[in-house]
Amino acid sequence: KKWPFYEIVDRPEYCMMISTCLVNPVRWTVRRAGLLRTAANHILLRTTTSTSGSSTMEIDAYAMFSRNQYDAHRLTRDMLEGSMKRLAILCKLEDDAEPKQNQRRLLADLGSADGSSSLVTLDFAVRCLQRNCDTVDGYPLLNIIFEEHPASDENKLKSTLESNKEWFERNDITWDVLMKSFYEPLFDRDSVDFLMSYICLHWLDTTDLPEGESISHWKTLGDEDGAVACDWVHINETSAPLRVQEAWRSKLAITHLAKFLALRARELKPGAEMLLVMVGHPHEFVTLKDGTGPLTRAMKRCIEKGKLRSEILDKTVVPYFLRTVDDVRAAVIVAETFEIDNETPGAKLELIDCRSIAAVTKDDDNGMDGIFDLFWSIHVHCIQAASPTEVELESIKAE
Repeated sequence: KKWPFYEIVDRPEYCMMISTCLVNPVRWTVRRAGLLRTAANHILLRTTTSTSGSSTMEIDAYAMFSRNQYDAHRLTRDMLEGSMKRLAILCKLEDDAEPKQNQRRLLADLGSADGSSSLVTLDFAVRCLQRNCDTVDGYPLLNIIFEEHPASDENKLKSTLESNKEWFERNDITWDVLMKSFYEPLFDRDSVDFLMSYICLHWLDTTDLPEGESISHWKTLGDEDGAVACDWVHINETSAPLRVQEAWRSKLAITHLAKFLALRARELKPGAEMLLVMVGHPHEFVTLKDGTGPLTRAMKRCIEKGKLRSEILDKTVVPYFLRTVDDVRAAVIVAETFEIDNETPGAKLELIDCRSIAAVTKDDDNGMDGIFDLFWSIHVHCIQAASPTEVELESIKAE
């Protein structure tokens, strides 16, 4: 039977991806609570046939404030519910064709951080799956793998999961933690029934560097003459050199996403789906004022005041790329021919849905302070990689 197809939504102001969601902040609003209005882009992918460098975030602080981004989870629930409905159908078809006792379906969450946001979303997903399953034969047994970067705090993630022991037991779900980069193989071939990743895939594969080079090498990517300015930290800032932006887009952003998709295509079962959510472009916090983002502006003010050496700004780079819908579609096409062990598993992927939503990053308890703490936890390690002094780092934070 053919699967239902969904019309690809393409609005000029938004970006979408197959089984992928992009979150694009478009406005800062100061109210009683801190708010960052965003546009979230999503992509839904499915397999159709059978046959990163070090962590860049302050993971402890990020875990505390990552809940402020949960709007991106909530507003993509219609896509998640659709995936669970189709998974329920697929489970029944497979069970009718070849019944297996005590078989557990494998669900994977990539980029789990401390696991708190993941569990809220997975609770919704599991309830959707159970609602749509044939209750005469019982619900599908599940095993959930929580993947996180090896430089992150494994104990913190496990502590969150263990504190939710009652939820796992009530739903007869087993779990495990996998501390690896999602830019490498993660699972056995044809083993994953559903995969999701929220607010992670805009980060690039920082192992993709010439031997002996640091991440600051990317600031001159595509600049053979060495004539471009390095006084920016986000490649999506409109003040970043155009030819460097284009080099990042073609050599890093599209290629790295294509690699990720090809790796996952080999691991997904036939008919399995991915729902991916990432920060996308346009993103107003890197296009305000004179085209520079808040971190670049703060560092430039410190330099003007004599509180920061200019070479720290020249060496600081945030290794993520905020993709447009065209970038994502280009990556899906590249994934079709991306070779892994002399195979092209990405050719099995089908783009189901690609959409953008308006989301809000907010902190009802701490207002804009909470939004700032989230921003700082995401970016502080990128500054530290440029080797500022403690005094310089505090000066940047104060600005």
